[in-house]
Amino acid sequence: MARVFGRALPTVVLYATVTLLLGFNALYLLAHYYGYTGGGAGTAAVVQYPLYSALIVFGDSITQGGNSVRYRGFVARLTDIYTRRMDVLNRGFSGYNTRNALSVADKVFPIVPPPSARSAAAQRLMQTSKREPAFPGRARAPRLCLIFFGANDARAAQFAQHVPLDEFRANLLRLIALLRNPASQHYSPDTRILLITPPAVGDRMMDEIERRDGHHPGWRNDVTKQYADAVKEVAEVSRLPVIDLWTWIEDLVHGTAESDPLALRLPEDSAKYRVEGDDDDDDDADKNWSSHTLSTTQAASGTNQATNGTSPFEGYERFLSDGLHLNAGGNELLFKLTLAKVMEEWPDMKPRWKSNIEAQIYPE
Repeated sequence: MARVFGRALPTVVLYATVTLLLGFNALYLLAHYYGYTGGGAGTAAVVQYPLYSALIVFGDSITQGGNSVRYRGFVARLTDIYTRRMDVLNRGFSGYNTRNALSVADKVFPIVPPPSARSAAAQRLMQTSKREPAFPGRARAPRLCLIFFGANDARAAQFAQHVPLDEFRANLLRLIALLRNPASQHYSPDTRILLITPPAVGDRMMDEIERRDGHHPGWRNDVTKQYADAVKEVAEVSRLPVIDLWTWIEDLVHGTAESDPLALRLPEDSAKYRVEGDDDDDDDADKNWSSHTLSTTQAASGTNQATNGTSPFEGYERFLSDGLHLNAGGNELLFKLTLAKVMEEWPDMKPRWKSNIEAQIYPE
């Protein structure tokens, strides 16, 4: 028998009491740490994690391939250039169309609870700690979201990926509404949105795949143009900026571009920012990464031409690996177009070019 306050209690009762007290204390600490609101059944926890501001790139396989080191992916380049300023999140899903995108959007866009739904503990967690100058905020709504769909929606109607043009427009508007509609759980009026059209399609490259594999992949440039135009229409209606990647590739291939964004030299292009042995003209940049990719002798990074001195695929091999996906040249183009558009629309998001050690830059 154990004695408590001079009275004898069975040992099992004492142990049970201590266990309950420890259990309640643990629950109390967890509730404060995770920010439970205590609103009854169905109340969600606000889990806070120290993050920089986020840049989300939401798209299909072209976006997924944007992290490719071999292809000098445009998302990887954005990650590099915004290091210590923003977390660049690649949310590319190979094979997805806008219909699929809507089905996973709840897992892509963060839920932003209104202040009234946060407990006092959660509010405290969201305050900036003076001891963490590198982390001025906690998990928050994205600062910028790139929405990059249309390539799979534009596939021929006999393929499951095809989405009719009118539905494609409506789906894009629904994706935008998730961030813009106050009734949405993802409502984030401060999040900047940038739309990107699907790239042009290399028809001769598609024909070569048909000759090689015995079936046509299902993409045609004239059809994809309709979906690129639809993206621009949605951008105009929604008053959002847009990168017309389809037109840029077309104009550069046919020599009708008024300017060449590839000529834009960034400080990172200089030797000071390059890794020893890095080579923009590395032929390995165009080795296969999708089942349809043509060989490096057929689709090079833009420098190799056919042996007779003419372009084997009308010049689209400068930007496309297989007639649809971006190669190193295409990723370079999209990276520079994205950076130029972001700096034009939102000057406060201009990267700072000094090295991290020199500038001691912290996220905003």
